[in-house]
Amino acid sequence: MKRNDTFFWYDLETFGLNPRHDRIAQFAGVRTDENLSVIEDPVILYCRLSDDYLPDPLACMVTGITPQEVAEKGLVESEFIAKINAIFSEPGTCAVGYNTIRFDDEFIRNALFRNFLDPYKREYDKGNSRWDIMDLVRAAHDLRPKGIEWPKKADSGRPSFKLTDLTEANGISHENAHDAMSDVWATLELARLIKWRQPKLFSYYLTLRKKQTVKSLLSVPMGEPVVLTAAPFTRAEGCTTVVMPITASAKNSNSIVVFDLMQDPSALISASHAYGELEAVKQSEDAFRVSAQQVRRAIHSGEGIDQAMQQAAEHLTEAADMLANIPRLVSASDQLLRVKGINRIALNRVPFISPMSVLSDEVAVRLGIDRNLCEENRKKLLNQPLLAVNVRKAADADEYTSVDDVDFSLYSGDFFGEADAKRFAEIRSTEGAQLWNKRFTFDDSRCHEMLWRYICRNWPETLDPEQQGRWKSFCAQRLIQPPGDTPVTLEFYARKIAERMASKETEPKDKEILGKLAEYGKQVCERVGLSYPR
Repeated sequence: MKRNDTFFWYDLETFGLNPRHDRIAQFAGVRTDENLSVIEDPVILYCRLSDDYLPDPLACMVTGITPQEVAEKGLVESEFIAKINAIFSEPGTCAVGYNTIRFDDEFIRNALFRNFLDPYKREYDKGNSRWDIMDLVRAAHDLRPKGIEWPKKADSGRPSFKLTDLTEANGISHENAHDAMSDVWATLELARLIKWRQPKLFSYYLTLRKKQTVKSLLSVPMGEPVVLTAAPFTRAEGCTTVVMPITASAKNSNSIVVFDLMQDPSALISASHAYGELEAVKQSEDAFRVSAQQVRRAIHSGEGIDQAMQQAAEHLTEAADMLANIPRLVSASDQLLRVKGINRIALNRVPFISPMSVLSDEVAVRLGIDRNLCEENRKKLLNQPLLAVNVRKAADADEYTSVDDVDFSLYSGDFFGEADAKRFAEIRSTEGAQLWNKRFTFDDSRCHEMLWRYICRNWPETLDPEQQGRWKSFCAQRLIQPPGDTPVTLEFYARKIAERMASKETEPKDKEILGKLAEYGKQVCERVGLSYPR
């Protein structure tokens, strides 16, 4: 790290698990210098809920945070996420936590997006970055385990990387798990332990925050193998394996498809062959269509009819010979990206990649990695010259599942242009009540709906009677049938609360939380014109 660079250690508590739909309940964090010494007072923020959303009762039972608490202590989401963005945007800040890149950062990005703030800029601008020590902990367990106690799961014998298990095993204070600030202190102490016991490993992983550094280790297509430590490879011995980079995605340059060389590559090779044959069928069909058009033109002009008819017949015969194989080919080719051993590495998610030199005899034996087997499987893949081509085509055709709702369009929609970004800055600098008097002409069609929701969610008191009616209708529909595969409908919300309240296994403190949730649900229903389910 450069001099004066800092870490901001943070954690979120949320009202559910879906970052595109669920809302943040609590944010907590503290800034340290590069030596992990605290240099600023801790920050704790809460975020109020709007009437178009109901929390997951099970999430509230885990965190103990209720809508009433965030209403009392919290800020509207626009102000809440602006404060967080300002913290993360201080020059030289590395935002870091425990499993933050895969979970918390996704909530942050979506909240920024909903509130007309750049979802990504704070991650790279002004020397800023993001980090996540969860894979550092996995790598310490696998590659440099000395000096740290490693708990195991009683049911499977696999290593446990739950923060609470690690803190307990290593004598780290962690009294209020699932309170954001308590989790931050625990994460910081765990990071200090690794930095103290394994400083070189700690420093090495910091270099992987730069995606160009990660990219330099992953040569494609069909590059040299590397050692990868990640959750999908978790077993009793650890979370590390040897992978071969296959290809990069043309649509997403940050995504590299790799294959786990500890797995049998036969299924991958078969699926690749099927994919290639299916592509040949499509090309044959396309050739026949072109020939048919040539026949029509020849008939119209009265010239070259026999030659055109002969070419069309040849292409038709070729396509017909392949038709019988189509069901088999489709079934096999669909498995190309689902074959056991296929994984994707996101360059911008700080994957823990190491050169093969770290895999000494002692480490390989301890982790159960057969280097000779990996080399044999690598040679089998190298003998497939079209494998990388087929995998790349399949990866580019593997579309992101989108939901037809603007709140879900962070990744499925286009990036906003500079003109709209300037309009966003004007929106952000205008008081909520005054936004109704503004007229914006956006380039991106999503923005008008985003602006309406932005005002209604943050400043519902500014709505006139007509807009109030529209907002209530929107909220009612949202509660009855949320977008996507969101499970927490109004019916689910009420039923889950009633079931847990009736259960003898539910603790009194949880029943108190459930009672507050039921009360909140009834209040929301009354505000938006719905009847609370009985």
